[in-house]
Amino acid sequence: MYNEPDWSSLTLPELLEKAHAFSKTAYSNTMSTYAFLDRALDRLSPGSEFGADVVALADKARAAYEILAALQSDISKTKGSADNPSMPSS
Repeated sequence: MYNEPDWSSLTLPELLEKAHAFSKTAYSNTMSTYAFLDRALDRLSPGSEFGADVVALADKARAAYEILAALQSDISKTKGSADNPSMPSS
């Protein structure tokens, strides 16, 4: 069971840094999952009963990869803005 720490004392940049670290780990794990599924597809015999299942799983892994890539990009942009807030104009 995941025991979530109390992050209430962290600043916005610190929270975004944590989110970025989590997204990098998830992104890396998704890439590994997709790579293993892709290798499994290469080794399946044509017409294998598991082929459709592996294709479906690979499609889901690819979709997760794309979502996580976009999430990482958005977090990085937001993190950059939080680290360097623009000065209000007078």
